[in-house]
Amino acid sequence: MFLEELIRGLSLGSAYALLAVAVVLVFTGTRTLSVAMGEIGAFSFYAANDWRLDGLPLVGWRYGVPTMLLVACLVGAAMGLLIERFIMRPLVARAPLDKLIATLAIALSLALLELNLFSFDPIQAPVPFAQGTFYDVFGAELTSAQLLAPPVLLVTVGSLYAFLTKTKFGLATRATTSDPDVARLLGVKVNRVYLFAWVVGGLLAVIAALLTAPATSLIPFNQTTLLLRSLAGAIIGGLDSLTGAVVGCLIVGVVSTLFQATPLSFAGADGSILLLVLVTLLVRPRGLFGSPRAAF
Repeated sequence: MFLEELIRGLSLGSAYALLAVAVVLVFTGTRTLSVAMGEIGAFSFYAANDWRLDGLPLVGWRYGVPTMLLVACLVGAAMGLLIERFIMRPLVARAPLDKLIATLAIALSLALLELNLFSFDPIQAPVPFAQGTFYDVFGAELTSAQLLAPPVLLVTVGSLYAFLTKTKFGLATRATTSDPDVARLLGVKVNRVYLFAWVVGGLLAVIAALLTAPATSLIPFNQTTLLLRSLAGAIIGGLDSLTGAVVGCLIVGVVSTLFQATPLSFAGADGSILLLVLVTLLVRPRGLFGSPRAAF
């Protein structure tokens, strides 16, 4: 029983971690705590699915599910680009609270757009793999999406880590996260780093929606609810650490799964996660792997 719940928790935490990595990437790259990532992923998925059924705007082209996933990723990346260029860049010198409020406004606006354009009826997100098929993993029954979450997370984080540590632009990104003013003096195009963080963050938000929507259905505001768990994992692990985001979300996934299966928690899974966040903020504000700059 414990092993089954542990495996389910790790799979769930892997999906949370993809969204948390998007949050951490934007936070480290731009010093903005974005709560808009969940709705960026959801809106992109909504739009791509709607175009799949009704045809692409202006051209009327209908496409299949695999192409829909590619379109959703492109929409998410484009939304990240537009948000950074026209909303967040003018606020780059403003206080962190101003930027946080701006991302909250973006999240609410996208959720309301989803409600008005696509209705509140749950939409079962189409996936390119067998839907409703379960696989036995050490006694735990996992869907295709749940089975894919850990390897997708591993490949994504591994690729990001290699890019940030082995390429010239990746090193420039790390320099910008340390001190943007010094990075500018060294010739780093800081605005490009900001753009990169938001574009890749939007792309990761779509991938996270892909892995969570088949189990939860697409509903306005639903991805923001999932984002809160991802944000909890990022705080526990460290807001400026990719490793911390992954480890923190795996902890959140396991804890939430275990407490859902037992009566031990005073307020269920969400209560236990909140308790973990509070303990982290009191004992180690920077998180398990965060630097002192990650502390609130």
